[in-house]
Amino acid sequence: MLNEQTGDAVGSARIHLNRNFLTVLKNDFREILWWSGAIVTLIVLFAWLLIENFLRKLRTNESNLQSIIDGVADPLYVYSTDRSLVLQNQAAHKLTLSNHGMEEQAFEKYINPSARLVRDVIRTNRPVKSIHNIPQKSDKPLRMELQASPLSDGNDRNTGIVVTYRDLTEHLELLDELRSNKQQLQQLAEKDTLTQLPNRFMFNRLLDQAVSRAARNHSMLALLFLDLDRFKEVNDSLGHDAGDTLLEVVARRLLKAVRKGDVVSRISGDEFVILLADIRRPDDATFVAEHIIESVHQMVIIQGKRLHPSVSIGISLFPNDGKTSKLLLQSADTAMYRAKRQTHNSYQLYDPSMTLLIQERMNTIAALQSAVNDDDFLLLYQPQYELHSRKLIGVEALLRWNKEGRELVSPIHFLELADDVGLAFPIGQWVLHNVCSQIQSWRSMGLTPPPMAVNISASELLHKDFVDSIQHILKETNCQGEWLTIEITESLYTDQIESAAEILQQIKELGIAIAIDDFGIEHSSLARLKQLPIDRLKLDRIFLQNITTDEANQAIIQTVQDLGHRLGIEVIAEGVETAEQETYLILSDYRMAQGYRYGRPMTADKCAKRLH
Repeated sequence: MLNEQTGDAVGSARIHLNRNFLTVLKNDFREILWWSGAIVTLIVLFAWLLIENFLRKLRTNESNLQSIIDGVADPLYVYSTDRSLVLQNQAAHKLTLSNHGMEEQAFEKYINPSARLVRDVIRTNRPVKSIHNIPQKSDKPLRMELQASPLSDGNDRNTGIVVTYRDLTEHLELLDELRSNKQQLQQLAEKDTLTQLPNRFMFNRLLDQAVSRAARNHSMLALLFLDLDRFKEVNDSLGHDAGDTLLEVVARRLLKAVRKGDVVSRISGDEFVILLADIRRPDDATFVAEHIIESVHQMVIIQGKRLHPSVSIGISLFPNDGKTSKLLLQSADTAMYRAKRQTHNSYQLYDPSMTLLIQERMNTIAALQSAVNDDDFLLLYQPQYELHSRKLIGVEALLRWNKEGRELVSPIHFLELADDVGLAFPIGQWVLHNVCSQIQSWRSMGLTPPPMAVNISASELLHKDFVDSIQHILKETNCQGEWLTIEITESLYTDQIESAAEILQQIKELGIAIAIDDFGIEHSSLARLKQLPIDRLKLDRIFLQNITTDEANQAIIQTVQDLGHRLGIEVIAEGVETAEQETYLILSDYRMAQGYRYGRPMTADKCAKRLH
């Protein structure tokens, strides 16, 4: 034993342990071990419970997270930085299963993000969007919007990326369709759909620009206004498809006939305009007009028919004929109508005096339209006689316009205008219907009128409904075809011989006779004449002038009679006014005549007296 203060030994002690002490010590150690084990067990159990609770919460959170991302309609993928798939939602799973006709591994190549994409998202810490095309085996590719966003661990450290896909196929197809429609609408707004030339809207804009430029530069420009001659006849005889083909042909020829910088436009129907910029003198415009007339007039075959299209052209010049686009167009249009009125296939430079004529024309058109609506027409009748017996063998119905109830206007003064504005056919229908009604009226009075001749214009004859309309009128008026004669002018069949021959044959099958009016004053071949089912030729009155002294007229008169005799066609002389003319016709073996010598055009009542 030691002294506590000094540390020196002060004595010794001897401890004696007996068996009981060891037993107690052993028992105490066991008790300590048991309690230690119990405590450790409790600690382990508590730790296990803590871990299990944590894992349960983790599983719950993971389940909740999966439920949340499964609720996202678009495919969603979570990738680690090494592009390993960590998580995906149900939509992503379905997308992978669909694989669109490809092997799953091949399909996954289109779904998995590229290493560059992962790198760029993590480096910039910003979302990236792009359109991702996924091919399909038998259909258009899927067009998906890919959005890749960085995934952070909460400590500003990116541990991966979240990728979503949105199917925009239908949306983008709709956008493509809208863009296409917009382009088409833009094209429709600027181009003529048939010829692909600039339309009226586009041309007006180009003309405005050209006028402004010419005004600044003090230069001259020309405007050519073109209208196809007798275009309506092509539509009526061959149909609108043939008319469209002709317009396309003319458009191509116009483009070839002008300079590269000139503008050719179709502004409506059969009307074209051409802008010639930076010309030096008016002769430049007339030279182009002459070249256009020559180019357009070349033969074209449409539906097996030979056509020689022609144009009437009006020319206006800036600044002389107008300092605005509107005035230039009006002036060129006015000049075109003057060209068409004088002769087809020609051009006219604008002159201020033309404006008054155009105003008169517009007034006449309005009055003529009212006449059609108000039935302001009447028929006069001129007899045709057999020269030897003076027997009445025919009557020609002559149309007159009872203009404003003050004057009777001959068709020569309005029929061409009516033809231009589409009134010739309804007027002709009125004539046919009233002629047939008059024949029946006379017959109801116990009279027996001879065949009635009716003049038919080219546009009437070539109208697609002409034959049907005759059949309808005959049936409605209970009139027979043998009581009618259709008279056509020689100019009609020079351009439309095939169509005219076909239609005339159908008319002839109705029992109606066919006559050529004003024969000899147009340029036509006898070969073409032979193609038509003609019953009668009417010698024009011009050849009866100075008949006793003009040897050329005498030769023509005899030649026409010989021609008719050899072809088995009757010949009737028009415009007989004197005894000398009648005598010469008799000596030349003519059988029929018509003219003032036998009677002026008369009313139906006066003509009825000749039928007794």
